[in-house]
Amino acid sequence: MNILKFILHLAVKIIIAFLLAIFLYFFSAFILTFIPVNSNYKESDNGNNIFVSTNGVHTNIILPSKSKYFNWNEFLNLKSECKYIAFGWGDEEFYLNTPTWDKLKFSTAFKAGFSPTKTIMQTYIIKYEPVTNKSTIKISLTDKQFNEITNFVKSSFILNSNKSVIKIEPNNNFYSKAYFYKAVGRYSIFNTCNNWTNRGLKKAGIKNSVWTPFDISVMHYIKK
Repeated sequence: MNILKFILHLAVKIIIAFLLAIFLYFFSAFILTFIPVNSNYKESDNGNNIFVSTNGVHTNIILPSKSKYFNWNEFLNLKSECKYIAFGWGDEEFYLNTPTWDKLKFSTAFKAGFSPTKTIMQTYIIKYEPVTNKSTIKISLTDKQFNEITNFVKSSFILNSNKSVIKIEPNNNFYSKAYFYKAVGRYSIFNTCNNWTNRGLKKAGIKNSVWTPFDISVMHYIKK
């Protein structure tokens, strides 16, 4: 009986600790959303346009495919003509093996959340300038800021011995319009796809939150 009581007592403690950890995680995300970095940021007039987009969960940094500073078509060895490219960073297994949210496996979500996992870069080709709305925000940057965010995105790709990106083929047909590449870094609940976008924006001097595990935190300070 004493053993049973001990087990029940331990189980209650574990459940309470787990719920407390979840509360602290969401509470920290909420509080840190309202603490800005680069508070003095002012958008450039007639600068270099980039976009930040969200699908309600995941954010992307959208850059011109070719500019006077960098040619992404050559870097990614793209054969399709496009005007912009959307860049996202995230968990490798999720991107490659989860065509839709309803296909998400518990094992995939658990590993992505609680153990640092391999990451990849996901890119989408966009033929026309993105339409701005609540989910897609345009930001005008100075030359220096534009180069900073370009270099940030570029540095997220793992390169082979020939200084070329390493392309990965997905395991499903859902991402027929996306291209995947090996990426730098590990994914976890403390380092999500939205944290990656947040780091890029802050590196370019754009006002954003201290820590942004969720898309709503990334979009908070760049909403028009």
